[in-house]
Amino acid sequence: MKDFNLITHIRITVFDAGYNEITSYPAFKAPICQYLRQNKDFDDTCHRCDKEHMIIASKMKEPLIYNCHAGITEIISPLFLGEKVIGYLFFSHILNYVDHKTAIKKIHQKILVYKGIDYQKTEQMICKMPLFSNDFLKASARLLHETASFLIYNRLAYLKYEDLPLKIDRYIKNNLSGDLSAKNISRIFGVGKTALYEITGKLYGEGLANHVRKLRIEKAKDAIRENSDVKVSSIAEELGFSDYSYFIVAFKKETGMTPKKFSESLKS
Repeated sequence: MKDFNLITHIRITVFDAGYNEITSYPAFKAPICQYLRQNKDFDDTCHRCDKEHMIIASKMKEPLIYNCHAGITEIISPLFLGEKVIGYLFFSHILNYVDHKTAIKKIHQKILVYKGIDYQKTEQMICKMPLFSNDFLKASARLLHETASFLIYNRLAYLKYEDLPLKIDRYIKNNLSGDLSAKNISRIFGVGKTALYEITGKLYGEGLANHVRKLRIEKAKDAIRENSDVKVSSIAEELGFSDYSYFIVAFKKETGMTPKKFSESLKS
């Protein structure tokens, strides 16, 4: 981040998936933003504006260049882990106008709604900000996207790799009716199959497929306990068993009896 700022003179910020600022360089906002955000209404609008555009960028799945509510240009690049957004990279305080005179006019028009603004002071601050061309912004957006990809690839960007086993375990338990193949879980969490097998092997002390099968059978047993008259085929389908015969075999392997026998034992 420091290197990027040294080259471009653009401030870069990292937000987490909850739209909270984690870190930035430089640590301080541009003087005009520091000044304007002393106004509570302006500051509240800034937070809403940032969040709204982070949501838009996450839906686009690519860098978003836009003018904020104060007429200052910003760029957001969402950080994805598989299909899940885990944060955002943010370029802020960019002046994208043909000259400072135009910038002053446009920004002052935007901030007229806020009371107590010293326009002479904001004019002086705007004049000290560098101007950036459209081509420069597009190049910066591409670089931001590549930086985001690099961060994800190298497990940086505050991913807390050590928490990954817990996240995988939680996902499996909450999605027993879904696709829990190694291929799909690897895609969702952005890890290779070998790494996934290593994580789940240490976590469960057995193979992933075997563990998922046991969890599903336990869930099936609970469903039968709650309603011994429920159709076993419906339970099998809800728990992701596409082959009913395989479900019967798996259930008997785990419990020592078929689902029908298990249901009868509960009634007796």
